[in-house]
Amino acid sequence: MENLAPWVAYLLTVLPGVVLIGIIVALLPRQAHGVRILMLVLGFIFVRDAMSPHGLWTFGMVGTSGTAGPSGTSSSADSFELPVLWLRFTDDPVALLVMTVASLALAAAIVFACRDLRWIVLWTGPRWWTSALVGLVGVVVIALPFLYLHGTLVEWFPILDGTPLARPLIPVEQRGGTVAAGLLVLLAVFALCGNLVEEVLFRGFLQAHLEDHLPGRSGRWRAALLSALIFAAGHLFLAYNLTGVGWPLLAFTLFEGLVCAVIAMRHGVLGATVAHGGAIFLLTSGLL
Repeated sequence: MENLAPWVAYLLTVLPGVVLIGIIVALLPRQAHGVRILMLVLGFIFVRDAMSPHGLWTFGMVGTSGTAGPSGTSSSADSFELPVLWLRFTDDPVALLVMTVASLALAAAIVFACRDLRWIVLWTGPRWWTSALVGLVGVVVIALPFLYLHGTLVEWFPILDGTPLARPLIPVEQRGGTVAAGLLVLLAVFALCGNLVEEVLFRGFLQAHLEDHLPGRSGRWRAALLSALIFAAGHLFLAYNLTGVGWPLLAFTLFEGLVCAVIAMRHGVLGATVAHGGAIFLLTSGLL
C-alpha cells in the first residue's frame, strides 16, 4: 500500500479542483467557447502543477553556478557555460500507470467538454503515418539543444568531435540520474498519453479556436505563435514558484510549444503529440 500513497494523495488533492472546473464548464453557455477553453487550460495547469509537491516529477538544473538539484538548489560542482534543465518522473510503475489512465480520461473529458468545436480541430494530416513521421522529426528538433547542452552530441554523432558543437559531458548523475531499463516502455507510454492532453487542449482546441478568430493569411501563424506563448505562460508558476528553475523552463516550453504548434498546422494533434511526447520521454529517460 505504500506504493499507492503518492498518487492516491495526488488524486485526492486535485479532485476538488477538477470537480469545480467541471461544474463551471457544464454551466457555461454553449456558445462561450473561449471561456470554456480558458477554464480547461486553468484546470489542466492546476492538475499538472500539483504533481510537483507530491513527488510525481522532479525538475532540476545544471548551470553556471554549478550543479542544481531538485527545485534549483545549487552546489559547488564544476560550472558550465549555460544552465541545463533536467526532468524526471517518479520511478513508481503503479503511479505511472495510474497517471497514464488518468491522462487518457482527461483528454477524453476535454474533447467531450469542447464537442461543439471538435469539427474545427485538425486531428491528423491527410495521412496519419506522415503526421507521425513529421512528429518524429519534431522530436529530433526539440532534443538537439539538449544533446548539445548535455555534451552528448558527440556521442551520438562522433564526426562532430573537435568542432565548436562539442561540449564537456555533463554526467547523467548530475542531471537526474539513470532510469531503470524496465521502466522505459511505461515511461514512453505515459509521456505520449500525458502530453496528448496538452496537445488536444493547446494545439487542438485553443489553436483551432484562435485560427477561427484571426483573419487574413497570417491568421494561422498568429494562432500558432499565440498557442506557444500561452503554453509557455502556463508554466510560469511551475518555473518560478514550485521548482525555482526559472527562465530555462520557460525557454524550453516556448521552443517546444513553437515546434509543436508549427507541426500541428499541417499534421494536427497526432503529429504534435508524437513530437511533444517523444521529446519529453527522451528528456525524462536519461537517454539524451
